[in-house]
Amino acid sequence: MQYLGLAILLGCVAGLLALLALRFGWRLQWVLSWLKGNLLLALLAVAAGLGLAAWDLQHFAEIEPKAATVGTLSFSKIGNQQYEAVLNGPQGNETVRIAGDLWELEVEVLRWHGLPSALGLVDGYRLHRLLGRYLALEQERDSSAIGSELLPNLHSTPPWRDLWAWIDSMEVHRVIEADAFEVRFIPLVDGARFSLELGPTGLTPVPLNPAATAALKRFN
Repeated sequence: MQYLGLAILLGCVAGLLALLALRFGWRLQWVLSWLKGNLLLALLAVAAGLGLAAWDLQHFAEIEPKAATVGTLSFSKIGNQQYEAVLNGPQGNETVRIAGDLWELEVEVLRWHGLPSALGLVDGYRLHRLLGRYLALEQERDSSAIGSELLPNLHSTPPWRDLWAWIDSMEVHRVIEADAFEVRFIPLVDGARFSLELGPTGLTPVPLNPAATAALKRFN
């Protein structure tokens, strides 16, 4: 009975407050203005979101039906387990300093499905992040303490407006899917220079000089 009584009491208070609100504050014009204001705010929010998505989409390029060269990557040793990498990609030259014994490159991919694919939209990609890794577990553990999420990406898009990350979190696979390619655990060799070939199924580093060939042999 206690909870039934409390429920009746709260219901009466709620009804009284509703009657007071309708008696003193209800105006159809006010309600219409409130709805109009909220609709305008929603439209502005959608417009801002679409604008940010459009800005981010410009960093993506089409994936060719057959594997094609999308850039070059070269390494120069500047210290003990310290390298300077120069990446020449679709967005121009990017210089990145990495540490370790191995390197890996991450590529973000957008895949279209359903109606967009039927209309002819082609899957796209953008180079995301170049990382260094240590062979020694202790060194790798110490370097990982900073968190890979703190390392700069190659397209300079902050996480809060990263279109690829939003699509990946929403999992809207019926229309568009956030996929990824990775090249991992390639030995870092001073002077190595690679061509980066990308196709619908992945990314492949192709050696352009003896140092790069030696690095891939060590990898295999």
